[in-house]
Amino acid sequence: MPGVAAIYGDRACDANAVITNMLRALSHRGNKVKIKSSNDRSGVGYASNGLPGGFFESKLSTVVLDGLFFSRTLRGQTQMALEESSRDFTSIMNIPGAFAEISYRPDKLTVVRDPNGLRPLYYSAQKGVIAIASERKALWYIGHTKTERILPGYFYEAHSQGMSKKSLFRFPRPRPQPMTMEYSASRLKRLLQRSITSITANLDRVAVAFSGGLDSAITALLAKQANVEVELVSTGIRDSTELRTVEKYAKALDLPISIEAYDADSLESYIRRIIWLIEEHDLMRVGIAIPLHWAALLAARRGHSVMLCGQGSDELYGGYYRYSRILDNEGRRALLSALYRGIVEAPRVNYERDEQATCSTGVELRTPFTNLDVIDFSLRIPLEFKVRAGNDLMRKWVLRAAALKAGLPGEIVWRRKKAIQHGTGVEKTILRLARKQKISTQEYLARVSREIVRQAEIP
Repeated sequence: MPGVAAIYGDRACDANAVITNMLRALSHRGNKVKIKSSNDRSGVGYASNGLPGGFFESKLSTVVLDGLFFSRTLRGQTQMALEESSRDFTSIMNIPGAFAEISYRPDKLTVVRDPNGLRPLYYSAQKGVIAIASERKALWYIGHTKTERILPGYFYEAHSQGMSKKSLFRFPRPRPQPMTMEYSASRLKRLLQRSITSITANLDRVAVAFSGGLDSAITALLAKQANVEVELVSTGIRDSTELRTVEKYAKALDLPISIEAYDADSLESYIRRIIWLIEEHDLMRVGIAIPLHWAALLAARRGHSVMLCGQGSDELYGGYYRYSRILDNEGRRALLSALYRGIVEAPRVNYERDEQATCSTGVELRTPFTNLDVIDFSLRIPLEFKVRAGNDLMRKWVLRAAALKAGLPGEIVWRRKKAIQHGTGVEKTILRLARKQKISTQEYLARVSREIVRQAEIP
């Protein structure tokens, strides 16, 4: 995806040069650069290789947009970006899309990010200069070491005292309502169908990151039913459990699949790349990001510009086993709070990592479970339709029921969840690499991070 950067200072800082340096650190996002700077204190920049987004200028302002508003033409996006930049962006929050947007005038710099935080954006304020960029590494590159994230659903304004912000959107607290499983599943299926129709509008073909599990399978099936040409892509360590089963489930869906196996010996170079891309060295986060990066690479080689994935489902419907433990040990109220925290924290925990893991491949990641109507309805589904008391090993009951209604084969619907870092064999191989060096896994990943995190270019 494109990279955006901006600078706002109360003193001279050669804005053009600073933005150029930030975009240099974002060159993996694109090398076609545009910069607007009408003085030496402020400006905005954009780097892209032609992926969704844009650099829009009017007489009043310049807007850089990383992302898009689904189902809208480029002309429509341009008009919307410029019109909204003259207001406070409130109405933009309810339009389906994934975006980080910066609006620049010589005396004013404003920033907004979509409610789900599907596009990362960070800022730092240091020595009278506020810098904003798609990734922290761009801020580090210009010497700004203390960074903050632009919060999803917030409007920010840069001024001489720093950054002020106000909330434009918050997810409502979950309020489960009385309804039948039949109604819940039917309504959820329709909303997911609408979501996928929206995010695949104007596309002829799409890739789906496929594990053979419930989330990726229902995503693939509904995309197929939306009359889009679908190709499944699956990757992992050679002989991993996931690669041994995905072809069978692709046949059950009657969809073509491309599979790529990686040797364990090649993993170390990807560990370096992923730690640099996601700016984290936590084992679980690296273990999830690597197979997603591989899937996007494979999708790119297959000629795709968009890849769908099932992220967001586990937080909505209680997919993780820890939710079962919370229900059994702490009760319904604790589970309700945990599920809500999962949704609110998903940008920091999941979406930023996933976007940064795939941004350098030229493939855009889209997520049907982050549709606002899907989330709103899911927050009202009865808790027992998600997780049941008594060591629930299946969970996500309402999504399984919706998948059956959509026509997903039962052998996929009733598969138990297996985390991507385990099914692909990536985490196990990382553990083996650390043991080979006779150090802990944490130290192994931290050592790699220290070696590469300040590099200006992708390893």
